[in-house]
Amino acid sequence: MVQQQNNLSTRQFLYLPALGLIVASIFVLTIVCGCATSSTTTATVKGKRPANFVLEQALEKRSNLLNALRAEGNLSVEVDGKKQQAQFVGSLYKRDSLLLTVTGPFNIAVAKVGSTPDFMNYYDALSNTVYQGAPSPKNFQTRLGVPLSHNDIACFLRGEAPGGFAGFTAEPATSDSEDVFVRVRDTVTERVVYSHRAENIISFKRTNKNGEILIHTRFSNFVTSDNVSVPQDAFVLFPSIKATFSVQCRNVEVNLKDQKYSFLPPLEAKRRKL
Repeated sequence: MVQQQNNLSTRQFLYLPALGLIVASIFVLTIVCGCATSSTTTATVKGKRPANFVLEQALEKRSNLLNALRAEGNLSVEVDGKKQQAQFVGSLYKRDSLLLTVTGPFNIAVAKVGSTPDFMNYYDALSNTVYQGAPSPKNFQTRLGVPLSHNDIACFLRGEAPGGFAGFTAEPATSDSEDVFVRVRDTVTERVVYSHRAENIISFKRTNKNGEILIHTRFSNFVTSDNVSVPQDAFVLFPSIKATFSVQCRNVEVNLKDQKYSFLPPLEAKRRKL
């Protein structure tokens, strides 16, 4: 459009006196520069930081769109060099209800986990035993090997940082496609990296007052489902106990209806308290 305007203006004032030509040229250049300035300040380029970006607003908007989540793929837990792998199918309603089915070789179910923020059922199919108790990091570590609470697992499956979205302060930007934010609460410091290309956080790190890493989560391989950007892969590192927890999804779908988020343990199963 600018080039067309420039050509038309040149033809229009071609036979004007020299002074008129100079004035006309200045006028055209002013219009061209004005158009260029306007387009660069208002246009939003995908993958680049939009004007007036606010982390809390972006994360809240995404969270409100993400009501339900279903994922299936591979699950890996490694503690002190000992690695266990399995497949899983998981369903999550908001952050309230989680149903996780873990299968081993030949797609045989070996465990089922049904948890809410207040209570957890962990069914060990191999021993026909149900372990029941609070969904605390200690209890999940006892059964899954990693110190994650129900809320931690729900947030990581959703591609979110535990603890809500408020209280983060932006660090000086070093890239126009990523931003770093830091939050200090209680005795820990939390740091997130937000990718404008993925339209979500790609890293969450929590350190103690001595600067030691307590947990570091990385999200990658994002896909879009029902207009929500979700990671297919998550890697969680616990340096202090030399443990890792990773999820690699083959399929992730958002806001499917008629999903199940809980299960009834077999009546004949043994009961144990966590």
